[in-house]
Amino acid sequence: MNKAQLKAEYKRQKKELKFQFRKIRSRAKYAYRIKKAELKFQKKNALEKEQALKSKRQLRREKKDYKQEIYLQKSIYLEKKHTLKKKLREELGSPVQLVTDRAPESLAGNLTLGYLLVFMVFAVVQSVIFIGASYYVIDRRANETLTNTAATLQAGKLEKDLAKSLSAEANLRITLCEKDGSSIYSFGLSEIAEALPLNQQVGEPYSYRYQSEELRIYTHEARLEGRVVYLNLAKSMKEENATLSLLVNLMLLSVALALAVSYFIGHRVTRNLLRPIGVLGRAMNEISVADLSQRLETENIRTELADVVQAYNRMLDKIEDAYLRQKQFVSDASHELRTPLAVISGYSDILSRWGTEDPAVTKEAIDAIMSQAEGMERLVERLLYIARSDNGAVRAELSEQALLPICEEILQDFRMMHPNRRFILSGEATARCDKDLIRQILVILLDNAAKFTAEEGEITVSLAEEVRATVLKVSDNGIGMSEEVAAHIFERFYKGDSSHNEKGFGLGLPIAKLMCEAQGGRISVESTLGVGTTFIIQLAK
Repeated sequence: MNKAQLKAEYKRQKKELKFQFRKIRSRAKYAYRIKKAELKFQKKNALEKEQALKSKRQLRREKKDYKQEIYLQKSIYLEKKHTLKKKLREELGSPVQLVTDRAPESLAGNLTLGYLLVFMVFAVVQSVIFIGASYYVIDRRANETLTNTAATLQAGKLEKDLAKSLSAEANLRITLCEKDGSSIYSFGLSEIAEALPLNQQVGEPYSYRYQSEELRIYTHEARLEGRVVYLNLAKSMKEENATLSLLVNLMLLSVALALAVSYFIGHRVTRNLLRPIGVLGRAMNEISVADLSQRLETENIRTELADVVQAYNRMLDKIEDAYLRQKQFVSDASHELRTPLAVISGYSDILSRWGTEDPAVTKEAIDAIMSQAEGMERLVERLLYIARSDNGAVRAELSEQALLPICEEILQDFRMMHPNRRFILSGEATARCDKDLIRQILVILLDNAAKFTAEEGEITVSLAEEVRATVLKVSDNGIGMSEEVAAHIFERFYKGDSSHNEKGFGLGLPIAKLMCEAQGGRISVESTLGVGTTFIIQLAK
């Protein structure tokens, strides 16, 4: 179908939709009126006050339901109308869509097109103002010429010679006529003498078109020898219109030339400005996982892109650091997993050969296999917890909890596991937290403290309620750590000090931090090398 047929079909469907909506609305309105009349009759003839109130409440409900039904039907009608209009617009093609489809895909082209659109709007507004001002000036000068000539003739007592000279000088048609329209004298513009209207809009100039020529006419009421006469002056606007037409053509030509020059220069300038982006893009493509040490140069970039390049280089620094630590972790984890797997495989081989003959060998093999399997299970559980945290699958079940019983229970287990270390619990507090997550955090922190505290060392768990939060501290007098290590201690796969004999993967403290944040809390560390370390947990009261 062509455009006319599409528009006709759209009007027909729109009319049908409107008819259906009005039909449904009329039916609902009629049903509501019938029900309203019935309820009013019941209210009026009710024998008891309770029945009248019941009818009144029912009437209110009916009115509310009626309004909701009308609103729903109107919403459906407007939605269908909008869909119909959208379909027509898609079939015809809207101007915005046409411009979008034909717009350049490059950033330089889009920016240049944007500049041109802004310049075009500015040029059109400026042209309209300039042309309007020119027309106003020309029109005002023509009116002043007519009124001044009339005043001069009036002052010269309407003399013929004066009128003749003024008509030739100003290129005017000057006619003096009686009240009944008979002419006394007439000079100038003889070719339109018969067509000039007389005695219209006395005292105010007005425009009159004779064939293709525009005239400005001014009629002045005067007195000649005691009687009323009319002085009719006509000025041809041919020269003025020609001047105005020339101005319009020059303005359009200048705008067109300015647009062409602006597009050419703007496109080149924009491409030069955006060239660093292309260079950066090619440099980014050259950076691969095989060599993350490459960085983008900022020496030759003097624009705002320098900040972008610096941010990109900082991001690469973080990615490289994380990648190297993760690579190291995978290597360490592979090595650590290979060892228990080798142990399990070896003891399984022993069991298959001699386990049934020697109970001591059987027990040794089973204990070793169980120990190694438990270590592997802990490692896998920590990795799975980190994965779930990254996916947002970890949810804390918060409730009001007394922290003292939880700490006593955990410390009792650690006193049994580390009898050569002293564990102290002080204070009492409650917090809004997840009981299971608090247990795991305490286990991680106490296990970490036990690793780095020598025998006969002291580990303290203290509880306190401050103004805005509940604070739980785990302190030790172990080897401590430097400020550089403390700044990275909560990063995944980070192992600050490899000089001690304890083994780990750098996952415990990051998991503790994730657990604290899941409960809306915070964890921080204070440590002095050779003195000890204190982990501080802040939870909601």
